[in-house]
Amino acid sequence: MMLRQCSRALVRASSRQSASATQRISKAFIQTHGKASLIYDNIETPFEDINRHRSDAELRIAAVPVVEVDGHVAVCDGGGGALGHPVEYIQLDTVKHFEPQTCKYCGLRYKMKAGSHGHH
Repeated sequence: MMLRQCSRALVRASSRQSASATQRISKAFIQTHGKASLIYDNIETPFEDINRHRSDAELRIAAVPVVEVDGHVAVCDGGGGALGHPVEYIQLDTVKHFEPQTCKYCGLRYKMKAGSHGHH
């Protein structure tokens, strides 16, 4: 509650562009809460690492084998339906033939089969 009142007072003081009022309120805040830290401070908080999302998605997608396609274009929809992503058509006959091309949405890799000339 005190924090909300102090922040409202700081907003009011800054809108009036009164430096002395802002300094008084800042000093009052420091006296009641010990120190004033900003969002941009490099001070670690005690709860910084609690419930932080950690994902191994990049490792999991790298473990998926490259999908070999018998054509010039691969079609990726991320599994289809509501769980997928927009359909992406991936050109496989690029400058580096037979090198895997990556879907920009899900990271799956596709390449042309060796000896494949595509379908016309």
